[in-house]
Amino acid sequence: MTQQTWAVDARRQPVVLAGGSQRVRDLVARACASAGVAPVFVPGLEEGLALNPVVLLVGPEQAAGGTTGQRDVIVVGMTEDENSVWGTAANLASSRVAILPQGAGWLAEYLGRRLGSATSGSVVGFLGAAGGCGVSTFAYWCARQIAGAGKSTVLVDGHPLNGGLDLALGIEDRPGVRWHDLSDIRGTLNPEQLASALPSDGRLSVLSHAARAGTAGGGPGDAMPSSGAVVDAARGAFDVTVIDLGNGPAARFLAAVCDHVVLLVPSRPRSVAAAGGVLRAHNSVPTTVVLRGPVQEGLDAWLVADLMGRPGPLPFLPFVRGAHQAEAAGRMVSFVVPRSVRKVVRSVTSAIELLE
Repeated sequence: MTQQTWAVDARRQPVVLAGGSQRVRDLVARACASAGVAPVFVPGLEEGLALNPVVLLVGPEQAAGGTTGQRDVIVVGMTEDENSVWGTAANLASSRVAILPQGAGWLAEYLGRRLGSATSGSVVGFLGAAGGCGVSTFAYWCARQIAGAGKSTVLVDGHPLNGGLDLALGIEDRPGVRWHDLSDIRGTLNPEQLASALPSDGRLSVLSHAARAGTAGGGPGDAMPSSGAVVDAARGAFDVTVIDLGNGPAARFLAAVCDHVVLLVPSRPRSVAAAGGVLRAHNSVPTTVVLRGPVQEGLDAWLVADLMGRPGPLPFLPFVRGAHQAEAAGRMVSFVVPRSVRKVVRSVTSAIELLE
């Protein structure tokens, strides 16, 4: 197949390939044709980002460090370039890789689903400006609220080494797959099969890391090849995917696939200062900031909003007596959430348009 480059216009481009050999361009063109989209080929990463693509494909030679600021990045390369492909993926914080030619079918399927499906679900990540501020609990409360409003919802555990979110919920004995069961996935994962295989609590499904000591590890932090495929499947199977992002290496990859991020900021000077860095690190993703009580040193919801350059007041999550103990004892499912907390949960989920 001969090289073909489609004209560039002022609108957002659906697919752009930055770099790549002639063989890579030929295979990408065929995959895009199967998906019904026309790619634009540019020589480098800077030119690709300037076109504001929906999906940015990157050749293995584009190995600039740091983040691209582009959420949907797929590194593509030939089988003989596999080592450099994974190295580029790590440098660009990309959790998706397509090794060609065997990955061409996956790429066509992904592009067709990503660009052509109006029913694709939303993905929202939850993280904290400091450790131990109750992100897992708040993410669960929001996921439960969304599910209770009639949306099919999955809560995804983004802490590979934190003992298992299902243990905190008290559902560790329920049958179903965990992250380590999915760690060998290299292609696509059927959304319906994923949904049917997960343990659930009523209308809320849960994808957790292993709770039991000695269970094999794996997941987004350890198995980069699986994380993108699993989140893609979750997006196709559920109206809303809620990811408890954590603070480790896994958060970097999972945050890149989120449509929205909720940042929980404790009302402490150091946490407020740290929040600025977190916002800069995720500046390509729309973010809702929530102030976590108790309020200290005058850092109320108005002042913190002003310090962070955001309209005030920020949503405020008060300190909830007994919530930490409930999580530690595996009683989150049965814990009764106070009315004041239910109010802020409804406010946050509505603000990010998950319950529209």
